[in-house]
Amino acid sequence: MQNLLKKALLPYSLGKKSLIIEKEIKSWSNDLHLKIRADGKAYSARFLKEDRSPNNVFGEMNADILYEQTEFCRHLFDQQIPFMKLVSDSEGNPFTEIKWAEKVYYFILFEWIEGKHFTLGDQFISREFGKMARTFHEVSNPFTSSVFTKKSHLVGYEEFIGKLRDKIRISNISANNITMVDHYISIAEEHIELARNEEMDFIIQSDLNPLNVLWDEKRKIIGIVDFESIGYDDRIEGLAWLIKWYSRTEGIHSSEMSPVLAEAFLQGYGADDFLDEKDYKRLASLVWLSGCMNWNFVKDTVSILENNDSELLKSHIDFYKQRGKKLLSLIPKALL
Repeated sequence: MQNLLKKALLPYSLGKKSLIIEKEIKSWSNDLHLKIRADGKAYSARFLKEDRSPNNVFGEMNADILYEQTEFCRHLFDQQIPFMKLVSDSEGNPFTEIKWAEKVYYFILFEWIEGKHFTLGDQFISREFGKMARTFHEVSNPFTSSVFTKKSHLVGYEEFIGKLRDKIRISNISANNITMVDHYISIAEEHIELARNEEMDFIIQSDLNPLNVLWDEKRKIIGIVDFESIGYDDRIEGLAWLIKWYSRTEGIHSSEMSPVLAEAFLQGYGADDFLDEKDYKRLASLVWLSGCMNWNFVKDTVSILENNDSELLKSHIDFYKQRGKKLLSLIPKALL
């Protein structure tokens, strides 16, 4: 890995005096993400592959998209958003391509931001990040692109449902198990129809989860540190993911959520400025989908179906049905 990094840093004229890999950062993707120290300064160094994800629903990447994402990163930084500062190579290129062990990577470098993660929610954190998210979205909106695709997350959810139906069709699964999955899919499809919207004209970073946000000791936001989920989106879809993340009371991997924290986030964001009754109903369905028709649910369901285990399947689906009720309770205005 050290030799790969040395080769990648040659166009940057970095690492000639000293080069240390301080840690490898785990990710949902197939990226190799490192914290490094080159010539005494800390950087975030990432090697990206085009096949970044075990599923390709939300993980598309190519050179044109990556270049546009770097332009958006610079736009945010120039607008005083505490976003990672991109480091260009000696010729001004925002990233480089490198071949290693018969594989081609995009290599991209940012200045490292040191700070704390707050993954246990409270009203202050939720409200403060709501304010930041509103500023982030307002600053993002004027940025235009002819490269980013306009793909709703609903398309991804429909593709996930297709994967489940394909699994049922080609597998020897009991009628009882098929009924359980079909019933759950019908609930998801109802939420997809309630959430449907044809306008995808809002540039957004759709992965502003607490692990991508850095705070100082006084609980002030000092850094936003991820970039690869930048693209056109529906603003309310983006809010749904933020509500799911910033309403959790016991950490990012917990399913315990609080309507009080969700309301604190929405207050900080100033959601009542532009959301009406119909929007709140859409928002509730989008929150449900974000937590109950995601890749983890699909992956685990497929695995259980392969074993045709009725008891485990029932327990699995019951858990997600209960989770869905908790998620819907985060948007009480949708029930009015």
